[in-house]
Amino acid sequence: MRSFPRFAFAAAGLLVLACRGSAIPGPPPRTAPAEIVLETVLQRSIPGQSGGEVREVARDQDSWKALWDRLREGGGDVLPTDPPAVDFKKDLVIAAAMPTQPCVSKVTIRGIARSGGELVVDLLEAPPAPNCTCFVSERPLHIVRLPRSADPVRFEAERGVTPCGH
Repeated sequence: MRSFPRFAFAAAGLLVLACRGSAIPGPPPRTAPAEIVLETVLQRSIPGQSGGEVREVARDQDSWKALWDRLREGGGDVLPTDPPAVDFKKDLVIAAAMPTQPCVSKVTIRGIARSGGELVVDLLEAPPAPNCTCFVSERPLHIVRLPRSADPVRFEAERGVTPCGH
């Protein structure tokens, strides 16, 4: 009778080990997209400037100058003629601008991550709150510099609200 319990424990142990080894593998663990370090070149709302939405990448000096010129076209508080210096051997530039807003507003590039072979730009667009009253329209923009990459860029925008007086 004593050999039965030993045999039962041994059999149960083998059964547990066999079941553990034959488990169906689950999906691979999800990894968070790799965040990229970025530096703000310019972020502001330009009073009196008219213009549409901009979501662009500049990977060389010529495209940067053309983008900067388009950002200056709408008038308002004039940006300098020449764009800020960027070393395109090391960096690239991403710009986001909202269309002209009737009042206080802000656009923010909150982060950029590498995911699935592309750069994903996390963008917050915050037009004015419905109760805001202003005398001058404005166009918000945000321009960032980040390490050079040939990856395609995709923008993911979230809508927010800018409270009056900010």
